[in-house]
Amino acid sequence: MSKSSISYSGVGRMAGRPVITDIMKVALENPEILSLAAGFTDTHSLPVSFVRDETVALCSSGGAPEYLQYGTTIGRPGLRRLVARRLSRADGHQNRSCHPDNVMITNGSQQALYLAMQVLCDPGDIILVENPSYFVFLELLKGLGIEPLGIPVDSDGRIDPDGFAVLLKRLRGENRLSRVKGVYLDSWYSNPSTRCLDNGVKEAIADVLKSVDLRVPILEDGAYRELYFRTPHSSSSIFALQAFDEFPRLFFGTFDKPFASGLKIGFVICDHAGLFRKMLNVKGHHDFGSSNYTQAIIQNALENGSFDRQLATVRSRYKEKMEILHGTMLEEGMRGHGWTWSKPDGGMYLWVRGPGNMDLGKDSLFFKSAVEEGVIYIPGDLCFASEGPTHYMRLSFGVLERKDLIRAGKRLVKVVKQFSGPLPV
Repeated sequence: MSKSSISYSGVGRMAGRPVITDIMKVALENPEILSLAAGFTDTHSLPVSFVRDETVALCSSGGAPEYLQYGTTIGRPGLRRLVARRLSRADGHQNRSCHPDNVMITNGSQQALYLAMQVLCDPGDIILVENPSYFVFLELLKGLGIEPLGIPVDSDGRIDPDGFAVLLKRLRGENRLSRVKGVYLDSWYSNPSTRCLDNGVKEAIADVLKSVDLRVPILEDGAYRELYFRTPHSSSSIFALQAFDEFPRLFFGTFDKPFASGLKIGFVICDHAGLFRKMLNVKGHHDFGSSNYTQAIIQNALENGSFDRQLATVRSRYKEKMEILHGTMLEEGMRGHGWTWSKPDGGMYLWVRGPGNMDLGKDSLFFKSAVEEGVIYIPGDLCFASEGPTHYMRLSFGVLERKDLIRAGKRLVKVVKQFSGPLPV
């Protein structure tokens, strides 16, 4: 009797197991491990009371419970209006392209990114990214056979426009410039570097692209824009910068990180009608619309001010948690062993650099020793477009409570000290 067999598609063959799955498996299999890896939100400040009260209010409102019915593929009209208005207000600029008709509600911003890549790219195409960049997006590209190519940076890790120009000219010389299908920017409190992109840097990127006549879509990730600790960063979105008027623009946002990740609602704003329509068509194939109910919850939170009240709470919590982890690592003497990092002004991460000869990868002795000590992190080499340096790590202070952040910091520094002398045998 012959055995059955399956012939997979190209995407099926490329769809490997995500690295984050393996890392989280390590943490879940041992409840004693304290995770500085997952970018989970702060559990104890989630808006439980609001969601409970809003559920009761919705169910008591009378009339047809349309919020429990299918919605539209593009999303609730009221929520789309609020999204467009909120971005315009944040920019202090009313771009006519930032319009509700150009807003699509998605299952988190990750789905919107996937839709864009499905529509824009074939295997072998190139997306230009910051270096380092959001490692889950890099894995998404890998799973679709798309090549992420890092934009050159200077010695301080900031985008180097001159180096970028050299890269594009090299691609043109290799007859690969036509394979570049977009530029991905994580503009505020970046995951993982925690940096923000100033308007001048963004405009320089646009100028370099124009210099080689490459007007590809610009994909701007604003997931952490509103998670500043004290004051918002002064830069504007690409919709408010005239330098990008000649480019297709996509702005990605989420309500997961600033409000409630379990509601799983994000969005994309796209000013290119053809691209937007194609993405909407593919989303229709995926699910013909994100949850109408959770959209209603978010819409009401924006309308009645609960969303902004929640933001104020989490900003305070994340600032306090950042200070706790940062302070613990300092007090335990981590910097004295050649490790450096900067205090961020927002977001949920510390981007830590170890000594140049250190290997912090997921198969390294250091990583295994950290797990044995009861702490886990994201290896920084996962965050680079190609084979990156191995002496970085990303630490998330989002989910652990104060006392556990202190314990996790102490455990991590204990491992650092073990590796400061001769390597264990």
